[in-house]
Amino acid sequence: MKIFKVCHTCDRIIGEIELDDLTSNNSDPIMDIIGNVAYALCTDCLNDMKTEHCNVYH
Repeated sequence: MKIFKVCHTCDRIIGEIELDDLTSNNSDPIMDIIGNVAYALCTDCLNDMKTEHCNVYH
C-alpha cells in the first residue's frame, strides 16, 4: 500500500512511501502518519526554518 508524503508547512507532495518502508529501521522518526498521509518537511521548508544564532522564533 502506498502512502503520500506531504510537507507539513507548504502542503506540497514530496513523494510516496510504501507501507512496508515505514516499519523498517530506515523510517524517518520526524514523520507524522495520519490515515494514508505521512507528514514531513520538504527540503525548501527545512532550509527556511534553519535558525541563525541571532534570529529569534516565537
